[in-house]
Amino acid sequence: MHCPSVAVLAVLAAGASAATHKVEMGEGGLTFKPDSLKAAKGDTVEFHFDSLHSVVAGDFKKPCEPAANGGFYSGDLPDGKKTTFTITINNTDPIFYYCGVEAHCQGGMVGVINQADDTVADYKSAAEKTDKTTNPKSVFGGSVGDGSSSSSSTTTKGSSSATTTEASAASDTESSTNTASAAATSSTGNVAGHLTGPVAGVSFLALVFGGLLAY
Repeated sequence: MHCPSVAVLAVLAAGASAATHKVEMGEGGLTFKPDSLKAAKGDTVEFHFDSLHSVVAGDFKKPCEPAANGGFYSGDLPDGKKTTFTITINNTDPIFYYCGVEAHCQGGMVGVINQADDTVADYKSAAEKTDKTTNPKSVFGGSVGDGSSSSSSTTTKGSSSATTTEASAASDTESSTNTASAAATSSTGNVAGHLTGPVAGVSFLALVFGGLLAY
């Protein structure tokens, strides 16, 4: 009876455990802050644009150029109220990225997710030696937003759902206990009812027999 509740709790817990990592762009110069972070599969990375920049997934061996396979591109932001670009991490392979605005990549505006043997420092050093920046033709690989989303609201919602589910499960248990108690009471009453007839009969015969002896 409680197996479905356990399964729901497991799914909710998995959802609640996914983290959102925030990266500030252009805060105090040509920078991503932090420029290196660790993210698990299922996590999201939310890039916040403080001034005109873009974020493009690249390859370590070809700095300031889009990744040959997969990747993402935000386009130049901010655009009106659109100030964030969010991607979902599908695996824990290293992801190097750069700002696609002209000369920003060469100026050191690069970063990495899940750094391994190849470091962001080496990527930055190689980027400084390039003479051009290349961008994809259109935005892809993520969602553009207004910056109103947050990891805390997602986590709180998940925790609330889990609490509600646990309360429901507890209610089911209480209901089952009450039902069992009622059934036990009813059963006891029935047994008492069945015994009343024979006991009454025996008492009547005893009175009659006693009367005859007295007579």
